[in-house]
Amino acid sequence: MQTDIDISVVIGFRNWGERRLQLAVKSIINSFGPLKGEVIVSDYGSDDGQVTKEGIEVTGARYVYTETDGSWSRSRALNAGFSHARGKILVSTDADMVFSPRSFEIIGRTLLENPSLCILLQCRDLPSTWSDKEVYEAGFDWETFESVSRLRPRWGMGGMMAVSREVFTKIRGLDERMHTYGGEDIDFATRAKRAGQRLLWIDDAEVRMYHMWHQPTRAQIEVTADAREAIQFNKDIVYSDKTFIRNTHLWEHRLQSAPPLVSVAIATHNRAEYLTQSILSVLGQTMQDFEIVVVDDGSTDETKSIVESFSDPRIRYFYQEQRGVASARNLAARESRGTYTAVHDDDDLMTPWRLQAQLDVIEAGIHGTFGAFVNFDDETGQMHLFRTKALNPGTIDETGGAPGHGTWMVETDIIRSLGYDESLTSGVDNNLALRMVRSGFKFVHCGEILMLRRLHPGQITVTDEHTQKLAARQTRQMFSFETSAWGKNKMKEERGANDWTEIRHAEQLNVLLPYLPDHLVARKFISPKILKNNLGPEFPTIWRNNELLGSLAPAHELSYAELMSLTKSGHVDEFEAVLRNDLTSAFYDNSDDSEQLIQNYLSENAQMLLEDSDNTCVAVIVRNISEKEYQSIVNSDKEIIKIKQGNRLNYCEFLNCYSAHEMLHLLLEDKRAVLAVNNKKLEYPILESTSNK
Repeated sequence: MQTDIDISVVIGFRNWGERRLQLAVKSIINSFGPLKGEVIVSDYGSDDGQVTKEGIEVTGARYVYTETDGSWSRSRALNAGFSHARGKILVSTDADMVFSPRSFEIIGRTLLENPSLCILLQCRDLPSTWSDKEVYEAGFDWETFESVSRLRPRWGMGGMMAVSREVFTKIRGLDERMHTYGGEDIDFATRAKRAGQRLLWIDDAEVRMYHMWHQPTRAQIEVTADAREAIQFNKDIVYSDKTFIRNTHLWEHRLQSAPPLVSVAIATHNRAEYLTQSILSVLGQTMQDFEIVVVDDGSTDETKSIVESFSDPRIRYFYQEQRGVASARNLAARESRGTYTAVHDDDDLMTPWRLQAQLDVIEAGIHGTFGAFVNFDDETGQMHLFRTKALNPGTIDETGGAPGHGTWMVETDIIRSLGYDESLTSGVDNNLALRMVRSGFKFVHCGEILMLRRLHPGQITVTDEHTQKLAARQTRQMFSFETSAWGKNKMKEERGANDWTEIRHAEQLNVLLPYLPDHLVARKFISPKILKNNLGPEFPTIWRNNELLGSLAPAHELSYAELMSLTKSGHVDEFEAVLRNDLTSAFYDNSDDSEQLIQNYLSENAQMLLEDSDNTCVAVIVRNISEKEYQSIVNSDKEIIKIKQGNRLNYCEFLNCYSAHEMLHLLLEDKRAVLAVNNKKLEYPILESTSNK
């Protein structure tokens, strides 16, 4: 991002005193010196009226308000502020801190000169005689503050952290799972260190941060069981989650102009017949923070028009005169904006969980990941699993082989620096893998099946098999050249059971059937589902108090494109499929019967509620009502459900409560619908299907 702002300081708060905030902002602005700085005050859902936009902006800060459901998350509050930040250096701090006159000039200059740092600053606590009231009345008496304050231990609650914009982007900000209170600073700094930053507790007499005294808020918050549970949840993240990239599934408050986390690199040449489904499999990922870089190596078919037909701004197309796959992949590396590159072949299919599964195993010192893959016959659908060995000097010395190229996720900078060998026409992936290992980079198996590899006559392994095997032998010789006998024995000793990783679904390859191409399988939902999007007039839509919950989707046959539109929303492992060779009419039973569809939905969800209730839930009777009755009570506090299909409307009202035992009796004997209630919160609407005739 091009910017003339040197440093952005973000303060996050909710329901806080305006005077205290004004003092914090004023001290920060006065400490920028010649640097160009900005202060962003991120109000995360305040509802007590203490702070006004005008009251903040008069100090020279920018005021950002985020609507919330009333819950507090310091991580999300800070990220919401950072999403508006323009600085090269990003700093987080609290609403009750004041900074000495040159603090952010020195912090900013230090980081601009050495962006490999993550700077932290110890807090100095002022005594109870120095609240924001006394500071406001006396002014910033820095000499007195220094003499009366007490240095707080490192890694305490609250404070200041400063990193470069690039580092903040790489680790995806503060962890937005964390909420209520506790652990955010420790977690962020630890993750920055894992990502390669050196932690620097700045020690400079001209850099001071003083905490204005106030009644402790944490002690007040911790009195509730929910708050204690939330604090423990945050601690579990800090001490148990060893990754450093977070918010991969959803970065709600995304940094302005942040590049994609992953670049999916596809090199292609005259594979238009396979390319559509290959790209769809990427778009169907459960992790959506990616771009797709397609490099067309001189295709003469419909490749360009197929890529452009997607109209997705995340897909970027580049054309070059045919120079070979290595050249095409090097061009993709040069054009990629993601921190990581996921290699994908133009005729293969990703499993929907691939990108997320690989990001989940990236920890400190890990430069890339790979996984298992399945070969499938493009004519029969027959599948064969390849588990893939570990990638280390011992496995290389034995076989010269490397993991399946289409399962790689590697730091993009590594591919740029080492590059694919353009003198080779085949085996370029094997060659690069061995050079990466020899250069000291470390890769781990993620334990997942990541790719469905299509077997067809046009594959390079078929058309250029001799050259590929020759390249593998030459690469192995290069790796082993001048390796001593002692070195070979050492590598052999390190081999063993650790060469193999346990693979999820290894014994259940049928779970992969839905993700094979349309011409091989027929697929449908295992059971009817409410989907958030409106599927059209032929599907029943379900509303609660005039709020659309979604469409009730039957167990109808789904195309591969429809499947991918669902998996990106997290609908994974909810489908069943059969090979078309084994297809029978029973597979489609009741698929077009909307009445049966609703009945199935009701019975299955009711059974699930009973099984999950542990005999402690409560039941609510649902009564069908007329439209006239509906209109008379629609503005009341009663819960109303509306089922709409075409021109027909059903309205349902929730009535009396019953025990779990009574609910079972009502469901099985009276055939009336019920709705589970847990702590008075309605969940899982179970609806009658009776029509108004």
